[in-house]
Amino acid sequence: MKYYYENNMLLLEGGAKEHTISDIDIYIGKDILKNTAYYIEKRELGKKCLIIADSNTTRAAGKDLTELLCRNGFDANVCLLRDRENEKIEADELSVGQVMMSLEPEPDFLIACGSGVINDVTRFVSYITGKPFVSVGTAASMDGYTSVTAPMIFDRKKVHRHGNAPKIVVLDTGILKNAPMEMTIAGFGDVYGKYIAKADWLLSHIINGETVDEEALNMITQALEKLTDNVEQIARATDEGLRAIIEGLILAGITIFTTGQTRAVASVEHNQSHIWETRMLEAEKPYASHGTTVGCSTGYYLRMYEYFKRINVKELNREEACKRLLDRTGFRNQAVQCFGEGFLSILEKTNRCLQLSEAEINRQYDLILNNWDRVLKALDFLPSWEEYKSIYKNFNQTIHAEEIGIPTDLLRYTLMYSTFYRDRYDFVFVMNILGVIEEVVEQTLRDYHHMTGTVPCLDSTSLQFFCSHC
Repeated sequence: MKYYYENNMLLLEGGAKEHTISDIDIYIGKDILKNTAYYIEKRELGKKCLIIADSNTTRAAGKDLTELLCRNGFDANVCLLRDRENEKIEADELSVGQVMMSLEPEPDFLIACGSGVINDVTRFVSYITGKPFVSVGTAASMDGYTSVTAPMIFDRKKVHRHGNAPKIVVLDTGILKNAPMEMTIAGFGDVYGKYIAKADWLLSHIINGETVDEEALNMITQALEKLTDNVEQIARATDEGLRAIIEGLILAGITIFTTGQTRAVASVEHNQSHIWETRMLEAEKPYASHGTTVGCSTGYYLRMYEYFKRINVKELNREEACKRLLDRTGFRNQAVQCFGEGFLSILEKTNRCLQLSEAEINRQYDLILNNWDRVLKALDFLPSWEEYKSIYKNFNQTIHAEEIGIPTDLLRYTLMYSTFYRDRYDFVFVMNILGVIEEVVEQTLRDYHHMTGTVPCLDSTSLQFFCSHC
């Protein structure tokens, strides 16, 4: 499936399956905010709207947007999400309540003027009220502009709720370019994490026969290629680099809309990001943005994938691996360090992978061994950890979780157990089945700490289950 532009409108063509984004008009270009009234009139959404913004996005685009809509005969009211003392605005009960209380006079449609949080709040309110919404982006920071799910915070816990996709997305590159550079790099990290998601989906397809949507994978591949081909431009914050990120984010987001799920765009790297956010919320500590944590997490999993590909499955101890997983008490004592008691108790009731029988462990073990060579061949596309480090060095961005506030123990246990955040097959689950996850995580952490000189480098060939020739 290919994409092209017609009057700044992104269109898709081709593909073996009938995929459509006909219900979403996506506009990307420079100085196109002024056309927003025309875009809305084309869709016949009505004349009364509620613009959801915050103080930053009002300065970036909201003030101009409100004025141009009023000049074109729209009745535009504004819901300004309030800044909170010592806290950033969240997609939580307070923000949703503010929007709901602003729905009088009743609008015909909503406008999200912002990026992540503002879009999530608006798409959720759109879903529960039935009001269509328009997204006017202010940063190339996330892949959720076209999403039908809303990551929210409820009772200080990360949850996912149904949401509506927007009818129109307007991404003016002149506005996006003025966003803080860290938001743009967060957008890069959100897309770069798709390497892990793509690898895990292919792995599950080979081992378990999980259905893969080839067109969704094709769009993810295009998004990643667009990104990696323009790293230098992104680092220099050029128009070309910015467009590469936003196109990558939109293509990734479209897969959620066309497939109705996040399999193509999210795996353990997103699981880990969500767990980190939840645990930091519980501790009432600040945390980095979603794209920043996904980008950070991706580096650890790329390094772990390198070790994964070096496993000599013939040297593994099946009996010991099975014993580890069947030791419910020992397993739980470690998993609770990842999830916390409350969330782990919920997962134990809903995630069947946390209650594997000995027969199922052995069945999975056989499937992995029988398909191992095919799995390794399918993973050739993954970038190296060295490539990842070079890119983030170019961006002058940290790759260490501890430097974005994540405690070392939380990092360790999320690397081991984030697979159980969702009932979704991935390479970390495979390493749990094979009984090598602890060793691979410890080696990965040593590699990271070796970069800072805090621990000596361990010769990984000393780990018995690695191929000696690798």
